[in-house]
Amino acid sequence: MTATATLPKTPEAPKIDPIEYSYDELKALSPEAYAKYWDAWHAQREAQLNSEYGWLSLRSIDWLEDGKSVRIPNFPGAWTQSGDTVVYTPQPGKDVYNRGQVLRSPKVIEVSIHADVNVEDFDFNGVRAQLIKRIGPNRQFAVRQRDPQSLTRAKFAGVPHFEPNQDWIYPARYEALNTWANVETAAVLGDLSHNETQIGTLYVTIDGKEYGLVVFQGHNDDSGWTRRNPTTGKEEYLDNRQNTEGSGFILFRDATSGKETYGGARGLHVDIRDPKAVTYADFNQATNLPCAFTYYCTCPFAPRENLFPFAVRAGETTPTIVDAGDFE
Repeated sequence: MTATATLPKTPEAPKIDPIEYSYDELKALSPEAYAKYWDAWHAQREAQLNSEYGWLSLRSIDWLEDGKSVRIPNFPGAWTQSGDTVVYTPQPGKDVYNRGQVLRSPKVIEVSIHADVNVEDFDFNGVRAQLIKRIGPNRQFAVRQRDPQSLTRAKFAGVPHFEPNQDWIYPARYEALNTWANVETAAVLGDLSHNETQIGTLYVTIDGKEYGLVVFQGHNDDSGWTRRNPTTGKEEYLDNRQNTEGSGFILFRDATSGKETYGGARGLHVDIRDPKAVTYADFNQATNLPCAFTYYCTCPFAPRENLFPFAVRAGETTPTIVDAGDFE
């Protein structure tokens, strides 16, 4: 819906697809109507976060070492890394599934790409072991386990947040980059980094001043994206930016970061399916990164350009990590 569309006549049945609203329409909603809209968005956000194998299901992360074979607690089989290759050897008598098939012999996986890759999923008795590759001099491959019965899911009582307020909705415009730029950002774990792809800039006007925020290509959490190299005919793994067309992601920090909100960054999604339809930034939809809920993942920091010199007291606040594992 464009900025010239007719304003909503009733607050019933709120839309939660962000591209269906304009800045003027959101600001014109009554407080009651906006509360319904935000509640619907928040319920969707929590359902995704708390899905069966979502971020709250993580129960461990184990980093592999080059030249070594390791066994991971509470998951059968062994993992051996040799450079860019990982071999998973199943344990006899244990039915571990990969891509819908029971593994009866070792699976050899080569991931030569220098990027963030969610490689393969392995399932055993409801628990999923996800092999990932990240960018780091010492740590590259890791296996993180996802368990629907995780302590984090069991104790989840909702995401804490500031009270939604339409004052935190600001006019914005999006400008796409003609040529995408690679940006390597630091990660929460100090010896890792993340490859991000800058696809544009979101210009947000706050109290008469315009701020230009770096917009990255959206991520996914899926495993197993591959393609066949047209030259070599070899199957190659792809990074975790697949199937995210039309999805932009902003990492930002402000004066609440590390105090009331998660220190590394908070996220703001931008629907860029129609770049000209982007007319606002709603900071009530600022979300925590997965690392705010669990230690068993890796998350990037916000780039320097995306630091606000004031407090953004809107969106999600810092939750309590209930499963500290070996981090206690």
